[in-house]
Amino acid sequence: MPPEAWDHEVGGVRVLEAWFTARTAAADPGTLAAIGPAAWPQAWTSELLGLITVLSLLTELRPLRAALEVTSPVTATELRRAGVLPVPASARRPASVLDHREEGPDGQFALL
Repeated sequence: MPPEAWDHEVGGVRVLEAWFTARTAAADPGTLAAIGPAAWPQAWTSELLGLITVLSLLTELRPLRAALEVTSPVTATELRRAGVLPVPASARRPASVLDHREEGPDGQFALL
């Protein structure tokens, strides 16, 4: 693992350190936080390897990200002109299965 992956911070917090702490810190007895696996689950190992991979790739991209420069920011005025703003009321409410027609022989929805 590259040392930069271990040192990777988001919002001033080291990501891997926070990940380990969230899974290994002792919880107060009698609380919901105290309910957890008695041993290290295999799923955590897979999750950890995935996280290390992502952090390593982000580390490789750091020089490219530093070179990015916003030369023409998008403004709210431009978004209004383009019809993106204001957001329609229909987009502000949660999606519902009742908003869709039935699709399959037993009423399943088509997943696209």
